[in-house]
Amino acid sequence: MLTFGDNLLLWRLHRSLSQERLAALADLPRPNLSDIEKGKRDVTLSTIRSLANALNISPGTLVNAEPPKPEHWKENLPRDAMERIARSVALGIQPEDPSEQNISILLNDVLHCNLQSVQGRKRHLSLPGRKSDRAWLLLRALYPAELLNSLLMRTLEHAELL
Repeated sequence: MLTFGDNLLLWRLHRSLSQERLAALADLPRPNLSDIEKGKRDVTLSTIRSLANALNISPGTLVNAEPPKPEHWKENLPRDAMERIARSVALGIQPEDPSEQNISILLNDVLHCNLQSVQGRKRHLSLPGRKSDRAWLLLRALYPAELLNSLLMRTLEHAELL
């Protein structure tokens, strides 16, 4: 389950807002917003309302950890869709289906440095960055762990076969 701070971060990114801009819209100091996103600061009801209004969502959406859903999002992924997504990420191409494209982009962000290592493009494994952390957070928020584990393993298997 998402923490309040993780859900707030996902909604901020979904709305393409910087911390500075969201803090201004919610009438909060930016360091306080940063601490809220990191789970270092508790929030009051009035802060929840201010943040929700600034994000144009209900306070319940934030409190209940309801993450934003990407456009063309599919809740269930059949086995053939998972294979297409895994193959497309391993090959570095986009699937034709728009909902599969969203997952493919996020999965590529998460696995980018691992795929380059598996495919022999790099001698040293790069450390994941903030982009991959955020992509992983969104994938975890949208899909169950078993599905994500299966998708990750399939993608790495396809990459090893190349």
